[in-house]
Amino acid sequence: MRNGEIGTAGMEENKKSKGFVLIFFLVGIVTAAAGYLYGKEYLEVVRNVILSLLGMGTILYLLEYEGQSKGLDYDNAEHKERFFLIFFISLLCAVVFPFIPAAGWPYLAIFIVLSLFSNSLVGLVAGALLLMITLMYGNGTGIADFFIYFIVGAAGIILFRQLDETYKVGARVFLSLLTLFVALSAGYVLLVNEIFSVQLFLIPVINFFMNLLLIMVILKYFSFAVIHKYRERYMDLNDQEFPLLVSLKEKNMGEYFHAVHTAYLCDQAAKQLGLDEVLLKAGGYYHRIGVLKGENTWENIEDVSKEYKFPPKLVRLLREYNHKEEVFVSKEAVVLKLSDTVISVVESMFRKDANVILNYPLLMDAIFRKKIESGVLDESEITMQEISRIKKVFLEEKLYYDFLR
Repeated sequence: MRNGEIGTAGMEENKKSKGFVLIFFLVGIVTAAAGYLYGKEYLEVVRNVILSLLGMGTILYLLEYEGQSKGLDYDNAEHKERFFLIFFISLLCAVVFPFIPAAGWPYLAIFIVLSLFSNSLVGLVAGALLLMITLMYGNGTGIADFFIYFIVGAAGIILFRQLDETYKVGARVFLSLLTLFVALSAGYVLLVNEIFSVQLFLIPVINFFMNLLLIMVILKYFSFAVIHKYRERYMDLNDQEFPLLVSLKEKNMGEYFHAVHTAYLCDQAAKQLGLDEVLLKAGGYYHRIGVLKGENTWENIEDVSKEYKFPPKLVRLLREYNHKEEVFVSKEAVVLKLSDTVISVVESMFRKDANVILNYPLLMDAIFRKKIESGVLDESEITMQEISRIKKVFLEEKLYYDFLR
C-alpha cells in the first residue's frame, strides 16, 4: 500500500473512531438529561446511564464486528452514519415516549428501520436498548410492556429481512401491522377492567396507523437510498447510446452486436425467472467489455468498471462470470452464460452459412445438455426447473435469431 493510501486509510479509521466515541457519549448525555427531565433520583439516573452505555457499547461492538465480517446487510458497512443518525433520532423519541400511553409507542417502525440500516441482530439489540430506556422513565410500565414491543419488533425485523429489487413489501407490511394490533389488543385491551367498548381500541388503532405511516416513509427512503440507488445508473448503462457501448460499436461491431443480442436474451430470461432485469441486461452488454483494452481479461473489465462506475452488483456478476475456473453460483451468472453461449453458437452457424435453417429445439437441447454435463452449473443456486424455463424462453425467440444472420 502506498504512503498516500496508508494516510487516507488512517484518516478514515480516525474519523470512524471519533464517530463511535461521539455517539457513545451522546447516549449517556441524553439518558442523563432524561433523568433530569423526569425528576429521577441521582442514583437512579446513574444506574440508567450505566445501563444505556453498556447497551450502546454492545451495539458499537456488533457494528464493528459485523462490518468486518461482512455481516451487515446491503451496503450498510460503508454507510454506518445512516444508522447512527437514525439511532440518535430514535433515542430522542425514546425519552419522550413516557409522556404518551404505552399502547401508543411506535416501536414496530423503530425496530424495522434500525434493522434495515444495519442487520437483524444489531437492529434487535438497538431496538431493545431504546425500549429499555423508555421503560426506565415511564411510570406504570413494566416487563409486560417490554415483551409486547420486543416480540412485535422482532416479528417486524424477521418480516423485513433481505428486501431485494422486486421490493415486494405489501404482505410484509400487512403481517407486521397485524402482529402489532393483535399484541396491543391482547396486552392493553383484554386486561382493562372496564365495560368493553370501541373506545378501548382508540390508542391501539392510532398506534396502528402511526406505524403504517412511519413504515411507508421508511420504505420509501430505503428504496431510494439503498435498494434502487443504482437504478438511474443502470438506466444509463443499458442505453445503447451510452458512451461505453458507442465506443465498443466503433471499435468492434461484431462484439457490439453480440453484446446487444446477449443482453436481450438475459432480459427475457430474467423476466421469466423474476431476477433483476436491469442487472442481467447490463451483464449481457458488458460481459466482454474488456476487449476495449485488448483481451477480455478480468483485469481489463475491472479497469473499465472503475472508470465508468459500474454498480457493485454488476461488478460482482462480471467477476463471477469471468472467473478462470468458470464455476457459477448465482442464478444471474448462469443466465448470462447460457445467453452468451446460445448467441455465440447461433452466430457461428450463420457465419458458416447465412441461409441455413436451424432446428432450434435440437440446438437448445444440445447446448443445455453440454453445459449441464460440463459441471459448470454443479455449484449453482439455479434449479433444473428454472433451467427448463430458460430453455423454453430461448426457444420462443426463434424469430429473433434471424437478426443474427
